[in-house]
Amino acid sequence: MNYAVILASGEGSRFGGEKLKQLTRVSGKTILEHTLQLFDKNPLIEEIIIVGNAQVILLQDEFKNKYPKLNAIVPGGASRAESTWMGLSALAGRAKRDDKVLIHDGVRPFLSHEIIQNLIAALEDYSAVNTVIDATDTMLYVEDHKVVSIPDRSKIKRGQTPQGFKYGAIVEAFTDFLPRQNELKVTDDCAIYLNYWGERSPIFTVKGSEENIKITFPFDLITAEEVFRMGRYNDTYKPADIKGKVAVVFGGSQGIGEATVHQLRGSGLKVYSISRASGCDVSSAEQVQSTLDKIAQENTATGIDFIINCAGILYTGPMISMSTDKLTQMIQTNLVGSVHIANASHAHLKKTKGMLVFFSSSSYLKGRANIAIYSATKSAVSNLTQALAEEWAGDSVRVNCVAPSRTDTPMRSNNFNDSDDLADLLKPEKVAQRVEDLLRSDLTSNIVRVY
Repeated sequence: MNYAVILASGEGSRFGGEKLKQLTRVSGKTILEHTLQLFDKNPLIEEIIIVGNAQVILLQDEFKNKYPKLNAIVPGGASRAESTWMGLSALAGRAKRDDKVLIHDGVRPFLSHEIIQNLIAALEDYSAVNTVIDATDTMLYVEDHKVVSIPDRSKIKRGQTPQGFKYGAIVEAFTDFLPRQNELKVTDDCAIYLNYWGERSPIFTVKGSEENIKITFPFDLITAEEVFRMGRYNDTYKPADIKGKVAVVFGGSQGIGEATVHQLRGSGLKVYSISRASGCDVSSAEQVQSTLDKIAQENTATGIDFIINCAGILYTGPMISMSTDKLTQMIQTNLVGSVHIANASHAHLKKTKGMLVFFSSSSYLKGRANIAIYSATKSAVSNLTQALAEEWAGDSVRVNCVAPSRTDTPMRSNNFNDSDDLADLLKPEKVAQRVEDLLRSDLTSNIVRVY
């Protein structure tokens, strides 16, 4: 058996927020729930124990209903070591000596499935395994505010979690440690293991990840939010099979939309390409609603699985000198059109537990001269994405956004032809491939950057 013990009983004194850091929401879920979800999805993990404080324990019924591998949430102790022991004790009577247990910080939500797999594999040959990354800064040994020595950085690693152990070996180490814990200064479970076993049972290491950050300070939330927003983190264990699914692409007649239609059809999806030329202007709520309803009627047995909005308008020039008609067109198409599509999509995607995909651009990050309104609408669409992802999570509707950098499309060539170096532009086909990757995932609330 392979077990996971998730430590989430800390009070977050260094975090300093109004909420416990493990219960702070990032990208639609609490940090702890992101971590729990990852272990629950991993097929190598068979049972999960959470060690939590009183506030976390109150979530036990909710979490057990959503995450079937969670066995229990048990109270923590006065120290990290005591909390780990509470988690190990919760496995007593079920876990055998050679069973494998991964001990992980509940506020490290960006662990990869690859690291879990490597830890489990290493525990076939070793009784203890630590997750490590290289030390990128010079390490200094300091006493009384003075540098005593400078270790060889090539031999220094930074420890992360999970730390993996054979169950019997780590229990034996803790049994020796706990009666004299006040005599020893330790900061993690491998230190306790090393203190007891020493050279009798070496601790193996597997490569961790720079993204596997521990959220300790409020500033770390900014990093965490950006990891989710930029789509750099993907907790999908295995891409889903989407062959035969039904997709609707608004703005599918040219550029990225056209490339997306071809990409998805080539992968075996039934794809509807919708545009003003086909009789649907996204700035009209009635046209959007009737279009989706008609497609749903044609696919009563399956419904609509994916709705992708690639429709957009760009006019360049100083805002103060731009006509009201052009300003209105951009707002109505880029922003209001996205709202119309969202409202018309919800009922259809709720039936299929599907995904809505918006399109933003690199302009969502920073307003730029001569594309002020365009930038504003793209920023608004990015925020709309994350808001709807939270609102619709209970309906199992995922909402994501793709934000490509400068792409070789007719819209761009019509506006920037004289200033673009075509060699630096993305090909629409690359963006379309990223859209397909997104549809195969179980992500939601992500702003996926494409470079």
